[in-house]
Amino acid sequence: MVGLSPNIAFDWGLEHGRCVGVRLPDSDEAVNDLAESALVPEEQAFASKLVALRRRSWVGGRVAMRQALTLAGIDAPAVLPDERGAPVLPAGTVGSVSHKAALAVALVARGSARIGVDVELDGVLRQDISSHVLTDAEAAELAAFVGTARAREVVLRFSVKEAIYKALDPFVRRYVGFKEVSVKPLPDGRAAVASHLPATEGRFAIAVRWIRWEQYVLATARVERFA
Repeated sequence: MVGLSPNIAFDWGLEHGRCVGVRLPDSDEAVNDLAESALVPEEQAFASKLVALRRRSWVGGRVAMRQALTLAGIDAPAVLPDERGAPVLPAGTVGSVSHKAALAVALVARGSARIGVDVELDGVLRQDISSHVLTDAEAAELAAFVGTARAREVVLRFSVKEAIYKALDPFVRRYVGFKEVSVKPLPDGRAAVASHLPATEGRFAIAVRWIRWEQYVLATARVERFA
């Protein structure tokens, strides 16, 4: 089993699984050193074929995933992507990865329910994405917010929806638009969620948790489909 990396930023036992954050190195040489120290040979070989920018984020995500698996006591072979880019994990194990700026995160759990994780910078974006992310009702809820406060609320909803969509993907196997789910983050770190997906795709139980940490906002989601 690969040892733990000194790059670990946090190790949290969250409601939706074991969540590990890994700080990403700045240089290509340091990225390669991290891959060699924390990934299995098959993962190293996959990473070596990627361009530098993509390699940095992929290595970070896989290191976070492998650390989360190790800390959760789950022994896994090489964690490579499926045709949709999601990590392929042993039967009975589910997981998700995300990265932003200098941080990569992974969430793993045992069971059949699907999970998703997303991390974003908690601040003003270069462009206002609210019209792309928010439903009309969500936009109306944010009408009282202005400036940085509004931008942070938009990012939070974006992150929550990203986590939900990652957890939904194994069920629907398609791109889910941002307005196909409505979310209302609550002060206790949960969120009210309403699905607008076609009824033909089934009914889903969706649970969300979110947290702000350092300069980031992190969201996790757990999704089950009713029979």
